[in-house]
Amino acid sequence: MEVLLGKACLGFRSPDLQELQDCNDILDNRHLLLEQLHDKGYLFIRQLHDRQEVLQARRAVLEYLSQEQPNSFDTTRPLEEAVLNKDKATTRFVSMEGKNTITHSKALLKVFEGERIKAFFRLLFAEEPKTFDYKWLRAIHQGGFTGAHVDNVYMSRGTNKLLTCWTPIGDVTMDMGTLAMCEGSHRLPEFSYFQETYGSMDLEKEGVVGSGWFTEDANEITTRFGGQWKTANFQAGDVLVFTQRTVHMSSVNTSHYARISCDTRWLPMSEIADSRYVGDFDSPERPKYGIEGRETKTGERNTTMDTKKKQWGFL
Repeated sequence: MEVLLGKACLGFRSPDLQELQDCNDILDNRHLLLEQLHDKGYLFIRQLHDRQEVLQARRAVLEYLSQEQPNSFDTTRPLEEAVLNKDKATTRFVSMEGKNTITHSKALLKVFEGERIKAFFRLLFAEEPKTFDYKWLRAIHQGGFTGAHVDNVYMSRGTNKLLTCWTPIGDVTMDMGTLAMCEGSHRLPEFSYFQETYGSMDLEKEGVVGSGWFTEDANEITTRFGGQWKTANFQAGDVLVFTQRTVHMSSVNTSHYARISCDTRWLPMSEIADSRYVGDFDSPERPKYGIEGRETKTGERNTTMDTKKKQWGFL
């Protein structure tokens, strides 16, 4: 089986792409969980969320999308299947990121901020956890994917103990766009200069335009730095938890289905959160963040990732 990771076509269960192994056998052991998180840079957990609650959240998202973008889905098929309208399959979906009516609906918050996920992070942090108000909820069209990056470039103005939890909203197979981890990329010596340069950058302060991805080619990461790409097929209820410094990306959605997922960020209650992602997002005076907010002090937006890579000697 071949998997398209950005611009790279990799054989699954080959030296280039291996299968994620879950850590469900150690879920009650904080020491072993932290050890694996330090070693691999992630924790893959099967059925951390309640499957039925995730499927209910999925239904809410699909109903929202069908209202916001009529005719996005094949109306001859059940909405729960999220079969794309063949005439609109490559059309991007509306943004659902932030704090809004869909991310903070009852069905979704029951998953994103429910007791099951809180209990896990309470154990992992050994104190009460908290999460960003901002939720990175996405529906991915045919041909869509996420390039290789680390989360630190987007949200470094707070604790370095921040963790991401990626939740597929439904069953997601590799041809729909699963998340792939570059194992060990957060700590391997070969990645040290990568982490000192790209990994330590604040995209907004640097005025970098575009996505903020380091590359769209999975092979550029492993050929230059090493590490091991790993992914798997996911079921509703599964999650991936990983560090701010773990390089990750997604496979390309080559299917006829919408891939729905959400990133939530978690940190210990005693730690400082990046203020850009907490609070009231409805205020018109609140600055915009993300791609729209990456501006220099003079308001210029003219720095590209290629320009930065040349400065660092990567191009």
